Amino acid sequence: MASMMDGPKEDEARPIVVEHKEEPAYCMSIEEDEEKNAECEWYSDILQYLKDGTYTNSADKNDQLTIRRLSNNYIICGERFYRRSYDEIHLLCITAKEAQQIIEEVHESSCGPHMNAHIC
Repeated sequence: MASMMDGPKEDEARPIVVEHKEEPAYCMSIEEDEEKNAECEWYSDILQYLKDGTYTNSADKNDQLTIRRLSNNYIICGERFYRRSYDEIHLLCITAKEAQQIIEEVHESSCGPHMNAHIC
């Protein structure tokens, strides 16, 4: 008499194959995005939609829906692009080049490094 545990071979669990990468997956994704969007900023789709109500040529229906939804959180004031906040203080959206300049100014300003008070 066969026990309850005996069953056909096709019911056996298949092994899980785990692939080991040299770097975390999110790093690979960020690098792919940077290569793909090297000429434009992260917010260029939203900015274009707010300015003239159009989408990029590569945007499918799902992308268009996402851009419309995200655009509710942003505003153009003058020539600058801001993210709306709940406390009515809008946050300036900057380009990658502007971000690099700000980081350099903070770390290498005429007042010395930002940790200067802790060095003494």
